[in-house]
Amino acid sequence: MRSNSDNLASKLLDYLARPPGDPSSGEVAAATRNCVAAAVERLGPRRAPVAEPPEIAGSATRWAREGVALETVLGAYHDELRSGLAFIAAETEDDKVVAGAQLMLRVLEMVTVTTSTAYVDEHRVVAREHQTAAQTLVSALLGGHGVAELAKQTGIAVAPAYQVVALSIPAHPEERRPGAGVAAARRRLRRVQAALADPLGSRALSLLSVAGGTVLVPIEDRSARVGVPAVTADVLGLLSEAAEVPLTATAASGPTARIPELAARTHDLLDSVRADERPPGLYRVVEPEADDDCDTAQPGHPPYVNSTNDSEFGWSA
Repeated sequence: MRSNSDNLASKLLDYLARPPGDPSSGEVAAATRNCVAAAVERLGPRRAPVAEPPEIAGSATRWAREGVALETVLGAYHDELRSGLAFIAAETEDDKVVAGAQLMLRVLEMVTVTTSTAYVDEHRVVAREHQTAAQTLVSALLGGHGVAELAKQTGIAVAPAYQVVALSIPAHPEERRPGAGVAAARRRLRRVQAALADPLGSRALSLLSVAGGTVLVPIEDRSARVGVPAVTADVLGLLSEAAEVPLTATAASGPTARIPELAARTHDLLDSVRADERPPGLYRVVEPEADDDCDTAQPGHPPYVNSTNDSEFGWSA
């Protein structure tokens, strides 16, 4: 025979399985409702310790990458908990216990939201300062001036050579929905920026907008063949997964002093790739080899494709 707690947990799960009362409450509210239901199902009347439902951490990770404010997430969770308590109140006759539980929930919400917001706000300030310094350094590297002084000011070391990557991020179909375009594009950009960190490390620099931009990956030891971070076809695939659209990139490598030239070349080639409607993927710029029987490359001469997969671009003689 089922206990009262079993019956109440079952009824609460049935209640949480219904859609939110407000149809316009949004994706966060709907997802938090599902997460609360998963927690109730795991905890319920059980006595033994149980693991946290994976959807709670999975949703939190996705929202963090998309830049959803933590206070928004916590507020949505507490709204669902209040809704659950209201449901329990309608199913029980002990008004004092329910009133006490509601009070403690309000206390929990105040403590959790206030502490978390202050903690995250401070973290954002530190992260924003570092991001501003990094973007200033990228601009200096692309402009070819004031790099040494800025490196001292920002504390970001400048490598002797870089892989210079021009990146194109096409629009996602979700951005065509009325009223959702700007927010969806920003979430997509944040996912791409977050995805850059793991394969490239913390010293990779980027200057990106929702449409793309430039990524600079330091090359510390040009003779090393293993373990050196770089944008490869596989890395571009990871970025495409994060963006949920196929990305296109052109890449070249060279000394730090040549970054302005390499950036101009990779972006010119990226424009050509897009204009020719070539498939998404990574296209490499190949330096011309010295040849006594071949004239030097002419400025502005169109590139040619040496390979169709992880393609290489060279300059015809």
